[in-house]
Amino acid sequence: MTDAVARLAGVGLRYGDTVALDDITLDIPAGCMAGLIGPDGVGKSSLLALVAGVRVIQQGSVRVLGGD
Repeated sequence: MTDAVARLAGVGLRYGDTVALDDITLDIPAGCMAGLIGPDGVGKSSLLALVAGVRVIQQGSVRVLGGD
């Protein structure tokens, strides 16, 4: 099994009363191309913002390339 380049565990994100992400657990493996698909407003950009470190983690943990 290949190591994960990103590992999310129990991630949650809210914008006021709006839940953008609720208890997301996900491993993105190294050495592959991954994509997120879905309709507008389902949290794709919010998830990527957490992985990129441009949003503050409100709930859970995000590790990218071995760092927190």
